[in-house]
Amino acid sequence: VKDAMNRKISLKASWGAAFLASLSSFVLYADAFSLVNPGISLTARRDFTKKSCRPFHRYRNLNCLRRPCSIALSSCAVSDEVDSKEVYFPKTANTIYALSTPVGVGGIAVIRISGEDALPALQEMSKPGSKTPTPRYATLRSLYDPESRELLDKSLILFFPGPNSFTGEDVVELHVHGGVAIVNSVLDALSKIEGLRLAQRGEYTRRALMNGRMDLLEAEALSDLINAETKGQQKQALEQMSGGAKKLYEAWRTDLLKAVAHIDAYIDYGESDGIEEDEVMIPVRADVGRIYDEVNTHLADGRRGEAIRTGLRCTLVGPPNAGKSSLLNVLAARPAAIVSSIPGTTRDIVQVRLELGGLPVMVDDTAGLRVDSSDEIEREGMRRSAMSFKQADIRILVLDGNQMMAEDSVSLLQLLNEMYKEFKTELEGDSKFDVGKTTVGNWGWSRKAKELIEEEEEEEGVGEGKLLVVLNKVDLIKKAERKDGWRQELTEEIMSRLHKLTGSEIEVHWISCTTREGIDEFIDALNSKVEETTMSEDEAPLITRARHRELLSSCAETLERFLETQVPVGFAVEDLTEALDLIGQITGEVNVEEVLDVVFRDFCIGK
Repeated sequence: VKDAMNRKISLKASWGAAFLASLSSFVLYADAFSLVNPGISLTARRDFTKKSCRPFHRYRNLNCLRRPCSIALSSCAVSDEVDSKEVYFPKTANTIYALSTPVGVGGIAVIRISGEDALPALQEMSKPGSKTPTPRYATLRSLYDPESRELLDKSLILFFPGPNSFTGEDVVELHVHGGVAIVNSVLDALSKIEGLRLAQRGEYTRRALMNGRMDLLEAEALSDLINAETKGQQKQALEQMSGGAKKLYEAWRTDLLKAVAHIDAYIDYGESDGIEEDEVMIPVRADVGRIYDEVNTHLADGRRGEAIRTGLRCTLVGPPNAGKSSLLNVLAARPAAIVSSIPGTTRDIVQVRLELGGLPVMVDDTAGLRVDSSDEIEREGMRRSAMSFKQADIRILVLDGNQMMAEDSVSLLQLLNEMYKEFKTELEGDSKFDVGKTTVGNWGWSRKAKELIEEEEEEEGVGEGKLLVVLNKVDLIKKAERKDGWRQELTEEIMSRLHKLTGSEIEVHWISCTTREGIDEFIDALNSKVEETTMSEDEAPLITRARHRELLSSCAETLERFLETQVPVGFAVEDLTEALDLIGQITGEVNVEEVLDVVFRDFCIGK
């Protein structure tokens, strides 16, 4: 079996026939592998019942841990005539092709072919007797239909021989003119060549992973880089591709491997060499405890990495006709929402995707919150408003500054208190609001808003400080009401009341969506909130995907079980082995075939 780890092996019929003829099914611990020879089919599988067999080279490059695999004998027809017959590990079964540039008209379109038949396919589409292109040099060549020999295009050809290519296989790139008809004709011609098939989503990157050209973290970072919309997303993807997270996980894995090795050595030789258990387990537990603390610190990142990758959510909430839709239109620099002086115009959530603070932010304009509506549709809109407020990373409370000025100080305090009154129903229950009585009319809210702001949302990564208060329509405040210090006085009163309710300093901004007074300052403050939400205090790598977080959380639980459970060392080492497996699944250093379909289904065709 160890000899089978080489790329090419030789089997002698003198021992091969005797061994294989008696073998019906055998289970062993080794790296999964596959032997293919006429008359003999040995296929490595982790599960007997799986219909699809996994060839060795897919696992060899994942640096598998020792795992059980089965060798199933499908044919024992071995003859003594097969002397020193060479048996090769198979390469990828099919050669694939796809358009690697976006669909549509463009100056140049790149069609990529990858696999052992990539170069023969190029030769079939070239003039007879054409020379093999020089690797990594652009060559001008005419392309022809392999059957009709009709001229398709004059294109630049690039040949990258494996294993020094993106996929680790022979790769040919056809740089054709970007017209739709030309691209379609070349793709149609490739479909006529035997042994070629259209690539699946992410199959090029998947083959690069299988052939050791990148690890799973780099593959996911490549997907993030391709889909990056903002500079912040681009920066994070490039940092992950540079290997920062990989180095951290590999350091943990190396230390855990050492711990497992020490325990295994104690189990095998401790008694005979007179070694006490504490001599081994005390330093091992110290190392594992340190790793446990580091994993938990890594998990407590406020989900900043995921926020950067997927974007943030910002919600505009407030009473009807306070100017939420007008503010959304100002932020979007276009009429994204209908603006009317009639209260209750916005019934459902209007969403606009913006770039703020270098990150994508989805801004929700929600229905106004009031208590005297008998309209069932408006009530459902208010329920959705409250739900959006709860789920938002950044909340913006929009109030009518002109109406605030008309209230005396007692009414103002009542207003601010009413904003935090309890709902009579839970959001998850009846969609109707049963809000009871209020002393401030239409300003009352139908939710325990205080809880929404005060509650600890560690899972969402939203802190108490992610609230901005906007007093709109400052241009409508009459000059007679603008006594000396009126704005500062009212601002301090609002901030003081909100500080008592939330325990944090809340920013208050006076704006006018009509005259744009205060708009630039408010946008600067909003950008700062976005940056604060994703800002890291150190340069430690961030967790960018829920898959990574789930595996690391399970790893932390496993390490905690090892530290807290007093069991024989033979059983304790299994927890460390499980932790190794969980960390290895992040980078692809163990058998993660079941994970790969999920990872690569989000890639585009041709990547």
